[in-house]
Amino acid sequence: MTTFAFEAKPGQSEALLSFFKKILPGTRSFIGNNGAELSRLSENEFMIITYWQQEQNLELYLSWREKKGDFAILLSFLNQAPEIVTYEVLEDI
Repeated sequence: MTTFAFEAKPGQSEALLSFFKKILPGTRSFIGNNGAELSRLSENEFMIITYWQQEQNLELYLSWREKKGDFAILLSFLNQAPEIVTYEVLEDI
């Protein structure tokens, strides 16, 4: 499971949401993705939680997004780069 925490620049929240609406279908259909959810903490704070079959799928996804130029667009809406944290999901507990 990987979390992406974002803080939008003032006045950029709606543009950021529009961007997410555009790119999240591609995330969900990317090879090895088992789901992606967007949550909002406050007016400018968001988190995307994604689930991957293997960490390699995430690495391929991030490389693909970077090559497409999506990271550059994303960063234009944010105060700083997103905080990305990957967790091991513990099953059978």
